[in-house]
Amino acid sequence: MATEQRGSMGLRRALGLRFLGWVGVLLASELVVGGFESMAIAPLLAAAVRRDYELGSALGLGGALRWALAVMWGILSSRGAASPGLWGTSAAMLIVSLMVVLVVAPVVLVTRAFARQAEGLLSAELRTRDDELRQAYERRNLMISDMAHDLRTPVMGISGLAQALADGLVSDDAERMRMLRSISARATKMADLVSLLFDFVKLESEGFALDRRPIDLSQLLLREAAAAYTDIEDAGMELLVHVPEDVVHINADEAQLSRVVSNLLANAMRHNAPGTIIDLALARRAGVADIVVADSGAPIQQDVDELFEPFARGDAARAGGGSGLGLSIVKSIVDMHGYQIELRQPYGPYAKAFVVTCELDEG
Repeated sequence: MATEQRGSMGLRRALGLRFLGWVGVLLASELVVGGFESMAIAPLLAAAVRRDYELGSALGLGGALRWALAVMWGILSSRGAASPGLWGTSAAMLIVSLMVVLVVAPVVLVTRAFARQAEGLLSAELRTRDDELRQAYERRNLMISDMAHDLRTPVMGISGLAQALADGLVSDDAERMRMLRSISARATKMADLVSLLFDFVKLESEGFALDRRPIDLSQLLLREAAAAYTDIEDAGMELLVHVPEDVVHINADEAQLSRVVSNLLANAMRHNAPGTIIDLALARRAGVADIVVADSGAPIQQDVDELFEPFARGDAARAGGGSGLGLSIVKSIVDMHGYQIELRQPYGPYAKAFVVTCELDEG
Protein backbone atom coordinates (compact mmCIF):
# COMPACT_ATOMS: atom_id res chain seq x y z
CA MET A 1 0.00 0.00 0.00
CA ALA A 2 2.75 2.44 0.87
CA THR A 3 4.63 1.52 -2.30
CA GLU A 4 1.54 2.21 -4.40
CA GLN A 5 1.06 5.60 -2.74
CA ARG A 6 4.68 6.54 -3.40
CA GLY A 7 4.31 5.41 -7.02
CA SER A 8 1.16 7.52 -7.49
CA MET A 9 2.84 10.56 -5.97
CA GLY A 10 5.85 10.07 -8.24
CA LEU A 11 3.62 9.80 -11.32
CA ARG A 12 1.67 12.93 -10.39
CA ARG A 13 4.91 14.80 -9.77
CA ALA A 14 6.37 13.70 -13.13
CA LEU A 15 3.19 14.67 -14.99
CA GLY A 16 3.09 18.01 -13.19
CA LEU A 17 6.69 18.81 -14.05
CA ARG A 18 6.20 17.90 -17.69
CA PHE A 19 2.98 19.93 -17.85
CA LEU A 20 4.77 22.97 -16.44
CA GLY A 21 7.62 22.42 -18.89
CA TRP A 22 5.30 22.30 -21.89
CA VAL A 23 3.38 25.34 -20.61
CA GLY A 24 6.72 27.16 -20.58
CA VAL A 25 7.41 26.00 -24.15
CA LEU A 26 3.94 27.17 -25.19
CA LEU A 27 4.37 30.60 -23.59
CA ALA A 28 7.76 31.03 -25.26
CA SER A 29 6.33 29.96 -28.62
CA GLU A 30 3.42 32.39 -28.30
CA LEU A 31 5.82 35.20 -27.43
CA VAL A 32 7.86 34.44 -30.55
CA VAL A 33 4.73 34.20 -32.69
CA GLY A 34 3.34 37.41 -31.20
CA GLY A 35 6.57 39.25 -31.90
CA PHE A 36 6.68 37.97 -35.46
CA GLU A 37 3.06 38.93 -36.10
CA SER A 38 3.46 42.41 -34.64
CA MET A 39 6.66 43.10 -36.57
CA ALA A 40 6.04 41.37 -39.90
CA ILE A 41 2.36 40.55 -40.35
CA ALA A 42 0.62 43.45 -38.65
CA PRO A 43 1.89 46.00 -41.25
CA LEU A 44 0.64 43.73 -44.05
CA LEU A 45 -2.74 43.43 -42.35
CA ALA A 46 -3.01 47.18 -42.01
CA ALA A 47 -2.26 47.60 -45.70
CA ALA A 48 -4.78 44.92 -46.64
CA VAL A 49 -7.47 46.55 -44.48
CA ARG A 50 -6.85 49.86 -46.23
CA ARG A 51 -7.15 48.09 -49.62
CA ASP A 52 -10.42 46.43 -48.65
CA TYR A 53 -11.71 49.75 -47.33
CA GLU A 54 -10.84 51.41 -50.60
CA LEU A 55 -12.51 48.57 -52.52
CA GLY A 56 -15.62 48.90 -50.39
CA SER A 57 -15.74 52.64 -51.00
CA ALA A 58 -15.43 52.09 -54.74
CA LEU A 59 -18.16 49.47 -54.81
CA GLY A 60 -20.54 51.33 -52.59
CA LEU A 61 -22.69 49.70 -49.90
CA GLY A 62 -24.59 47.44 -52.28
CA GLY A 63 -21.47 46.30 -54.09
CA ALA A 64 -19.67 45.59 -50.80
CA LEU A 65 -22.60 43.47 -49.57
CA ARG A 66 -22.69 41.54 -52.87
CA TRP A 67 -18.91 40.96 -52.58
CA ALA A 68 -19.25 39.70 -48.99
CA LEU A 69 -22.15 37.39 -49.87
CA ALA A 70 -20.16 36.01 -52.79
CA VAL A 71 -17.28 35.18 -50.45
CA MET A 72 -19.61 33.47 -47.93
CA TRP A 73 -21.34 31.51 -50.69
CA GLY A 74 -18.01 30.33 -51.97
CA ILE A 75 -17.04 29.11 -48.50
CA LEU A 76 -20.35 27.30 -47.92
CA SER A 77 -20.63 25.79 -51.38
CA SER A 78 -17.13 24.32 -51.13
CA ARG A 79 -17.66 23.18 -47.48
CA GLY A 80 -15.17 25.49 -45.92
CA ALA A 81 -12.61 25.46 -48.74
CA ALA A 82 -13.33 28.68 -50.60
CA SER A 83 -11.97 29.07 -54.09
CA PRO A 84 -8.67 30.88 -54.39
CA GLY A 85 -10.36 33.54 -56.40
CA LEU A 86 -12.83 34.43 -53.71
CA TRP A 87 -10.22 34.37 -50.92
CA GLY A 88 -7.98 36.40 -53.12
CA THR A 89 -10.53 39.23 -53.20
CA SER A 90 -9.63 39.95 -49.53
CA ALA A 91 -5.97 39.94 -48.56
CA ALA A 92 -7.02 40.90 -45.02
CA MET A 93 -8.94 37.62 -44.61
CA LEU A 94 -5.91 35.64 -45.71
CA ILE A 95 -3.62 37.46 -43.33
CA VAL A 96 -6.04 37.08 -40.40
CA SER A 97 -6.32 33.35 -41.17
CA LEU A 98 -2.53 33.09 -41.17
CA MET A 99 -2.33 34.86 -37.83
CA VAL A 100 -4.93 32.50 -36.31
CA VAL A 101 -3.01 29.48 -37.60
CA LEU A 102 0.25 30.81 -36.15
CA VAL A 103 -1.41 31.31 -32.75
CA VAL A 104 -3.27 27.99 -32.66
CA ALA A 105 -0.53 25.77 -34.09
CA PRO A 106 1.76 25.90 -30.98
CA VAL A 107 -1.21 25.03 -28.74
CA VAL A 108 -2.07 22.00 -30.87
CA LEU A 109 1.54 20.83 -31.14
CA VAL A 110 2.28 21.28 -27.43
CA THR A 111 -0.96 19.53 -26.45
CA ARG A 112 -0.15 16.55 -28.65
CA ALA A 113 3.42 16.38 -27.35
CA PHE A 114 2.27 16.47 -23.72
CA ALA A 115 -0.39 13.84 -24.43
CA ARG A 116 2.25 11.51 -25.91
CA GLN A 117 4.56 12.01 -22.93
CA ALA A 118 1.70 11.47 -20.47
CA GLU A 119 0.72 8.28 -22.30
CA GLY A 120 4.33 7.08 -22.13
CA LEU A 121 4.55 7.81 -18.40
CA LEU A 122 1.26 6.06 -17.70
CA SER A 123 2.33 3.01 -19.70
CA ALA A 124 5.66 2.86 -17.84
CA GLU A 125 3.84 3.21 -14.49
CA LEU A 126 1.43 0.41 -15.41
CA ARG A 127 4.35 -1.85 -16.37
CA THR A 128 6.06 -1.03 -13.07
CA ARG A 129 2.85 -1.76 -11.15
CA ASP A 130 2.46 -5.07 -12.97
CA ASP A 131 6.05 -6.02 -12.12
CA GLU A 132 5.59 -5.04 -8.48
CA LEU A 133 2.32 -6.96 -8.29
CA ARG A 134 3.95 -10.04 -9.81
CA GLN A 135 6.87 -9.81 -7.36
CA ALA A 136 4.43 -9.31 -4.46
CA TYR A 137 2.53 -12.45 -5.48
CA GLU A 138 5.79 -14.37 -5.75
CA ARG A 139 6.89 -13.20 -2.28
CA ARG A 140 3.46 -13.94 -0.84
CA ASN A 141 3.45 -17.44 -2.31
CA LEU A 142 6.94 -18.00 -0.92
CA MET A 143 5.76 -16.73 2.46
CA ILE A 144 2.78 -19.09 2.43
CA SER A 145 5.10 -21.98 1.62
CA ASP A 146 7.55 -20.98 4.37
CA MET A 147 4.79 -20.40 6.90
CA ALA A 148 3.24 -23.77 6.06
CA HIS A 149 6.64 -25.40 6.61
CA ASP A 150 7.23 -23.49 9.85
CA LEU A 151 3.81 -24.49 11.14
CA ARG A 152 3.95 -28.09 9.92
CA THR A 153 7.21 -28.83 11.74
CA PRO A 154 5.95 -28.00 15.27
CA VAL A 155 2.54 -29.54 14.50
CA MET A 156 4.13 -32.85 13.54
CA GLY A 157 6.37 -32.70 16.61
CA ILE A 158 3.45 -31.96 18.91
CA SER A 159 1.41 -34.74 17.30
CA GLY A 160 4.20 -37.28 17.74
CA LEU A 161 4.92 -36.34 21.35
CA ALA A 162 1.24 -36.24 22.29
CA GLN A 163 0.63 -39.65 20.69
CA ALA A 164 3.57 -41.13 22.60
CA LEU A 165 2.23 -39.77 25.87
CA ALA A 166 -1.32 -40.94 25.06
CA ASP A 167 -0.12 -44.48 24.26
CA GLY A 168 1.77 -44.69 27.55
CA LEU A 169 5.10 -45.20 25.82
CA VAL A 170 6.90 -42.95 28.33
CA SER A 171 6.96 -44.12 31.92
CA ASP A 172 9.70 -41.89 33.31
CA ASP A 173 8.27 -38.76 34.96
CA ALA A 174 11.26 -36.59 34.04
CA GLU A 175 10.98 -37.65 30.40
CA ARG A 176 7.25 -36.90 30.39
CA MET A 177 7.92 -33.41 31.77
CA ARG A 178 10.56 -32.83 29.11
CA MET A 179 8.11 -33.86 26.40
CA LEU A 180 5.38 -31.63 27.84
CA ARG A 181 7.77 -28.67 27.90
CA SER A 182 8.69 -29.41 24.27
CA ILE A 183 4.99 -29.46 23.34
CA SER A 184 4.49 -26.13 25.10
CA ALA A 185 7.49 -24.52 23.36
CA ARG A 186 6.34 -25.71 19.93
CA ALA A 187 2.80 -24.49 20.55
CA THR A 188 4.20 -21.10 21.59
CA LYS A 189 6.20 -20.92 18.36
CA MET A 190 3.07 -21.64 16.35
CA ALA A 191 1.15 -18.96 18.23
CA ASP A 192 3.92 -16.44 17.55
CA LEU A 193 3.84 -17.20 13.82
CA VAL A 194 0.06 -16.85 13.66
CA SER A 195 0.24 -13.60 15.65
CA LEU A 196 2.82 -12.13 13.27
CA LEU A 197 0.73 -13.05 10.26
CA PHE A 198 -2.37 -11.52 11.88
CA ASP A 199 -0.48 -8.28 12.65
CA PHE A 200 0.78 -8.04 9.07
CA VAL A 201 -2.68 -8.55 7.55
CA LYS A 202 -4.25 -6.07 9.97
CA LEU A 203 -1.71 -3.35 9.20
CA GLU A 204 -2.18 -3.86 5.45
CA SER A 205 -5.98 -3.61 5.62
CA GLU A 206 -7.68 -0.43 4.36
CA GLY A 207 -9.73 0.19 7.50
CA PHE A 208 -6.87 0.10 10.01
CA ALA A 209 -6.10 3.37 11.83
CA LEU A 210 -3.72 4.26 14.65
CA ASP A 211 -5.05 5.15 18.10
CA ARG A 212 -2.66 8.02 18.84
CA ARG A 213 -2.52 9.45 22.35
CA PRO A 214 0.07 11.25 24.51
CA ILE A 215 2.38 8.62 26.03
CA ASP A 216 5.64 8.46 27.98
CA LEU A 217 8.22 6.88 25.68
CA SER A 218 10.64 6.17 28.54
CA GLN A 219 8.12 4.02 30.41
CA LEU A 220 7.16 2.18 27.21
CA LEU A 221 10.79 1.21 26.56
CA LEU A 222 11.39 0.17 30.16
CA ARG A 223 8.31 -2.09 30.06
CA GLU A 224 9.46 -3.74 26.81
CA ALA A 225 12.96 -4.25 28.22
CA ALA A 226 11.52 -5.96 31.30
CA ALA A 227 9.29 -8.19 29.14
CA ALA A 228 12.20 -9.27 26.91
CA TYR A 229 14.85 -9.65 29.61
CA THR A 230 14.21 -13.32 30.47
CA ASP A 231 14.04 -14.49 26.84
CA ILE A 232 17.27 -12.66 25.98
CA GLU A 233 19.00 -14.10 29.02
CA ASP A 234 17.76 -17.63 28.18
CA ALA A 235 19.24 -17.18 24.69
CA GLY A 236 22.67 -16.66 26.25
CA MET A 237 22.74 -12.93 25.49
CA GLU A 238 23.01 -9.80 27.61
CA LEU A 239 20.52 -6.93 27.57
CA LEU A 240 21.72 -3.43 28.45
CA VAL A 241 19.19 -0.64 28.98
CA HIS A 242 20.09 3.03 28.62
CA VAL A 243 16.73 4.73 29.04
CA PRO A 244 16.42 7.85 31.21
CA GLU A 245 13.68 7.87 33.81
CA ASP A 246 12.69 11.40 32.77
CA VAL A 247 9.31 11.71 31.07
CA VAL A 248 9.60 11.84 27.29
CA HIS A 249 6.26 12.82 25.75
CA ILE A 250 5.28 11.68 22.25
CA ASN A 251 1.91 11.31 20.52
CA ALA A 252 1.65 7.71 19.32
CA ASP A 253 -0.32 4.47 19.32
CA GLU A 254 1.14 2.84 22.42
CA ALA A 255 0.22 -0.74 21.49
CA GLN A 256 1.66 -0.47 17.99
CA LEU A 257 4.84 1.32 19.07
CA SER A 258 5.34 -1.35 21.73
CA ARG A 259 5.15 -3.91 18.94
CA VAL A 260 7.90 -2.02 17.09
CA VAL A 261 10.24 -2.25 20.09
CA SER A 262 9.42 -5.88 20.90
CA ASN A 263 9.92 -6.92 17.26
CA LEU A 264 13.29 -5.16 17.07
CA LEU A 265 14.43 -6.85 20.30
CA ALA A 266 13.18 -10.23 19.05
CA ASN A 267 14.95 -9.66 15.73
CA ALA A 268 18.24 -8.94 17.50
CA MET A 269 17.83 -12.03 19.67
CA ARG A 270 16.83 -14.31 16.78
CA HIS A 271 19.60 -13.39 14.34
CA ASN A 272 22.63 -13.24 16.64
CA ALA A 273 24.75 -15.85 18.34
CA PRO A 274 24.89 -16.49 22.11
CA GLY A 275 27.16 -14.02 23.87
CA THR A 276 25.80 -11.07 21.88
CA ILE A 277 25.18 -7.83 23.77
CA ILE A 278 21.87 -6.11 22.96
CA ASP A 279 21.46 -2.47 23.97
CA LEU A 280 18.07 -0.72 24.18
CA ALA A 281 18.58 3.04 24.43
CA LEU A 282 16.68 6.31 24.20
CA ALA A 283 18.45 9.45 23.00
CA ARG A 284 16.86 12.90 22.83
CA ARG A 285 17.76 15.50 20.20
CA ALA A 286 16.24 18.78 19.11
CA GLY A 287 12.53 18.05 18.71
CA VAL A 288 12.94 14.29 18.34
CA ALA A 289 13.78 11.15 20.31
CA ASP A 290 15.71 8.14 18.96
CA ILE A 291 14.76 4.60 19.97
CA VAL A 292 17.94 2.56 19.50
CA VAL A 293 18.19 -1.24 19.43
CA ALA A 294 21.89 -2.00 18.95
CA ASP A 295 23.83 -5.25 19.18
CA SER A 296 27.37 -6.57 19.01
CA GLY A 297 26.54 -9.36 16.54
CA ALA A 298 27.55 -9.72 12.91
CA PRO A 299 26.81 -6.84 10.49
CA ILE A 300 23.93 -7.20 8.02
CA GLN A 301 25.07 -7.71 4.43
CA GLN A 302 21.61 -7.56 2.86
CA ASP A 303 20.36 -4.51 0.96
CA VAL A 304 18.62 -2.21 3.45
CA ASP A 305 15.56 -1.60 1.24
CA GLU A 306 14.98 -5.34 0.87
CA LEU A 307 15.45 -5.83 4.59
CA PHE A 308 12.10 -4.18 5.35
CA GLU A 309 10.19 -5.92 2.54
CA PRO A 310 7.49 -8.38 3.69
CA PHE A 311 8.49 -12.05 3.75
CA ALA A 312 12.20 -11.21 3.45
CA ARG A 313 14.35 -13.79 5.26
CA GLY A 314 17.56 -11.79 5.12
CA ASP A 315 21.05 -12.79 4.04
CA ALA A 316 22.65 -16.16 4.70
CA ALA A 317 23.89 -15.05 8.10
CA ARG A 318 20.34 -14.15 9.15
CA ALA A 319 18.40 -17.02 7.60
CA GLY A 320 18.32 -19.11 10.75
CA GLY A 321 14.69 -18.49 11.57
CA GLY A 322 11.76 -16.11 11.60
CA SER A 323 8.79 -15.53 9.34
CA GLY A 324 10.25 -12.60 7.42
CA LEU A 325 7.43 -10.38 8.67
CA GLY A 326 8.88 -8.82 11.83
CA LEU A 327 10.83 -5.96 10.24
CA SER A 328 8.10 -5.37 7.65
CA ILE A 329 5.59 -4.87 10.46
CA VAL A 330 8.04 -2.52 12.18
CA LYS A 331 8.44 -0.45 9.00
CA SER A 332 4.67 -0.26 8.41
CA ILE A 333 3.97 0.99 11.93
CA VAL A 334 6.82 3.51 11.81
CA ASP A 335 5.60 4.85 8.44
CA MET A 336 2.02 5.16 9.71
CA HIS A 337 3.25 7.33 12.57
CA GLY A 338 5.27 9.51 10.20
CA TYR A 339 8.49 8.49 11.96
CA GLN A 340 11.76 7.33 10.40
CA ILE A 341 13.69 4.07 10.79
CA GLU A 342 17.19 3.34 9.56
CA LEU A 343 19.91 0.74 9.95
CA ARG A 344 23.27 2.16 11.05
CA GLN A 345 26.41 0.05 10.71
CA PRO A 346 28.43 0.42 12.83
CA TYR A 347 26.83 2.27 15.72
CA GLY A 348 29.29 3.43 18.37
CA PRO A 349 30.86 0.32 19.92
CA TYR A 350 28.23 -1.94 18.34
CA ALA A 351 28.20 -3.69 14.96
CA LYS A 352 24.78 -2.35 14.02
CA ALA A 353 21.67 -0.62 15.31
CA PHE A 354 18.11 0.00 14.22
CA VAL A 355 17.23 3.60 15.03
CA VAL A 356 13.59 4.81 15.13
CA THR A 357 13.28 8.60 15.19
CA CYS A 358 10.07 9.85 16.85
CA GLU A 359 8.77 13.42 16.94
CA LEU A 360 8.45 14.78 20.47
CA ASP A 361 5.15 16.16 21.73
CA GLU A 362 6.32 19.43 23.24
CA GLY A 363 2.95 21.19 23.21
